[in-house]
Amino acid sequence: WSAPTAAPDQAVSKADIWWHELADEQLNRLVEHALNNSPDIGIAAARLQQARALVSEADANRMPQIDAGLGALHNRVPQSVWRDTQGARQIIPPHRQSGFTARIDGRLEVDVWGRLALGQRVAAADLAASQDDLRAVRQWLARDVVLAYADLRLADERTAISGQARRILDEMLDSARQRLSAGLVSQEQVRYLERLVADQVDAHTLRDQERQSALNRLASLLGQWTSQLPLSTHAGYFTELALSGAVTPDLPAQALERRADVSASWHRVLAAGDHAERVRLERYPALNLTGSAGFISPALRGWLSTDALAWAAQSLIQTRVFDGGRLQARGAQARAMADESMARYRKTVLAALAEVETALSLTQTAGERVMLAQAELVRRRADTRQLADLHAAGLAARPALLEREVARLGAEEILSLRRHELLVAWSQAQTALGR
Repeated sequence: WSAPTAAPDQAVSKADIWWHELADEQLNRLVEHALNNSPDIGIAAARLQQARALVSEADANRMPQIDAGLGALHNRVPQSVWRDTQGARQIIPPHRQSGFTARIDGRLEVDVWGRLALGQRVAAADLAASQDDLRAVRQWLARDVVLAYADLRLADERTAISGQARRILDEMLDSARQRLSAGLVSQEQVRYLERLVADQVDAHTLRDQERQSALNRLASLLGQWTSQLPLSTHAGYFTELALSGAVTPDLPAQALERRADVSASWHRVLAAGDHAERVRLERYPALNLTGSAGFISPALRGWLSTDALAWAAQSLIQTRVFDGGRLQARGAQARAMADESMARYRKTVLAALAEVETALSLTQTAGERVMLAQAELVRRRADTRQLADLHAAGLAARPALLEREVARLGAEEILSLRRHELLVAWSQAQTALGR
């Protein structure tokens, strides 16, 4: 990984915005629009807000909880009988009474064993994982926009080549039919050309479908309707594309450090471990400090008097004696979740390493195939020029020249396909390296 795939001056200068190397302002605007308006970004951002709210809740759990209330009571007390100290029987007739209260209650859990602090660490780790998830979505979204745009331009270029080949084949078919009337060619040769023309018509229809599919995918990534994305055709995109396929050299450890999915998976490992420890600490006693103060009076006129003042303070150590095995089951579940998180992390790391290896290999192979396709196109063009000179001198027939033109167009289409493959592999390599 540490060896560059091209000369240093061809390496990507800004890894975080690698698509700028393509020097396509329209593509840059599309990626920027997607990063700001894609529904996937909105979903990840909303999850990040949820994680921030959970961090605030975990922080608030360590603060005192204070409640305030006002109350008024008016009720009818039924007749009652009681005996005084001399044993005389006293009858209290039915009566009505009122009561007014104003009180403030406070409660604070003392974090003796660090359970609340672990809750804060779990929430912070989840927040970091959500931030990494958002970064991962941005990285993969940029890559998918580039790939959808590349598919769109490939369909444009292949459509243009197919149209040129169709016109040449139509000319060849007209010439063959004329020569058939003169008895110079066989019916089989005319039928062969007719099949070639039919294949080109079918290929042209398929290119239209491919373009529409790429346009729909691009609109979905940008969070727009397809009709809101009127991209004009650009037939010579891959012909003009000067992509070396160079990937900035890197080390495996650096790539894993930049990979947002790897970082998110590791933070979830930390969160799962702290959660398991927090569940284990729930079986220990909890120390709660509570207090209340307020006024209680049967009448409003004496509501705020000194005699109406009441207060209470209490400390309580509470522990669970028997719960039927609930805490034990929750602890086992939390430990299993921690083991699962660790296994997922290892899987993510191995998948990331394999993804980088595969992407770099594909980039190298695609670059070599581009050079082979370029060499083949050079040969086809040389053959076409040579035969065109012979035709101009009256030493070659027009149908033979048209056949060479069709072969040259085929070589141009193959070169566009190979450049598209290089762009796809190069984009995947950039994302695999965490850019």
